[in-house]
Amino acid sequence: MIKTIRRGSDKIRAAAANIITVSRMLFSLLLLFLPPRSFAFAAAYLLCGVTDVLDGFVARKLHTESEKGAMLDSAADLLFAVVYAVRILPLLNVPRWALIWAAVIAVIKIAEILIVSRKAHKLTIEHSFGNKLTGLLLFLLPLSVSFADVKYGAAIVCITATAAVIREIINVKRYKSWL
Repeated sequence: MIKTIRRGSDKIRAAAANIITVSRMLFSLLLLFLPPRSFAFAAAYLLCGVTDVLDGFVARKLHTESEKGAMLDSAADLLFAVVYAVRILPLLNVPRWALIWAAVIAVIKIAEILIVSRKAHKLTIEHSFGNKLTGLLLFLLPLSVSFADVKYGAAIVCITATAAVIREIINVKRYKSWL
């Protein structure tokens, strides 16, 4: 019986980070159904951010990092980005120039992912410092509108995202046979 309990706890330990990631996906979906500017919406939004940081930390701490976990994390990031674009951006009154800039960055980012993934023969999404910083700034953008005009925050996010995507293009160009 003790071995059975131990095996069960080992399975939970191994899946802990992925469970946290899946919870981020559920919180992201919940944002679609909660009234904006409500306590529940704010709580779900903050839990999306906390679980985004926590899943990687837990995976590293428990030594359970895996390719599957990284892919699940990328899927959760993508889901949150789509929900953010559909549900949160319209509430912020982001200037048109920032939306166009972000769309151009997104197209370049998608092209870069497709090129690298084709060469690697598997979906490859870089978890670079620039991407993480862009994600953090994008997450903080709605929280900053109470004390700063959204156009300034949007400019900072766009500049950071541009620097991140340029860095990724430089990395891809190092491997000329990829292009």
